[in-house]
Amino acid sequence: MNEATLCSKHVGRFFISDAVANIKMPLQLTLTYLIASVVYIATLGLTPYMGQFAIKAFPIAILFVYALLTLRGSARFIVAFALLASLIGDVFLALPIENSFIYGLVSFFIAHLAYIVSFVALRGHIQKHSRRLFKQRGFFTSIRPAVLCLTIVCFSGLMAWHILPATEELYYAVIAYIGVITLMGLSAVLWSQSKMIATGAIIFIISDAILAQSVFKTPLPFSPVWVMSTYYIAQYCLAQGLTKKFAFKHAYS
Repeated sequence: MNEATLCSKHVGRFFISDAVANIKMPLQLTLTYLIASVVYIATLGLTPYMGQFAIKAFPIAILFVYALLTLRGSARFIVAFALLASLIGDVFLALPIENSFIYGLVSFFIAHLAYIVSFVALRGHIQKHSRRLFKQRGFFTSIRPAVLCLTIVCFSGLMAWHILPATEELYYAVIAYIGVITLMGLSAVLWSQSKMIATGAIIFIISDAILAQSVFKTPLPFSPVWVMSTYYIAQYCLAQGLTKKFAFKHAYS
């Protein structure tokens, strides 16, 4: 390879890296997501009401369409599937039907599995290109992943100790769910090498902890507001972070 070709490749990769680094959801779509989230949170005091499930799921539908339009290949399928499973879970939890909580729990269990698969898909690419892509940007160096992982495990363990005695016939289902969301958080921290993805995963764990407290123990003040606010933030961080990371992967494939 001659010097001119080598130089051209380096320049090309520089511009690709710079362009990918600036990938983010369009402002109009972000504002639509924010407004849709606020609208649902503002109507929580009216629940249950006609069409609640649609208003609740609409923000996640926005992320779902964004993932479909932005990603490509297997990444499009994995991330969109995680968001679709989440959307279905939102619908189940908002519907006044028998066993809606179980159906919602199963849907989000599947969503977390899909997120874990997406982090696994990122892992091999990160190992190959981490020195070139992340070290030069000082990526994820301010917080030690080991500390975050220990915090996640301890928090999940405390929640299990606190919640499980009150779950009765849902005991094993809740154990499985705590296990998968903990694994989702750990894999996000260890494999994604993304502050936004790790933040989204951790906030998701917090959101579900508040929900579990509300369902099985004494609800916190303004619990529905806290649950949905943290949930929408978490899903946005995960969708935006994964879109950006997979864009890196495709740019350097």
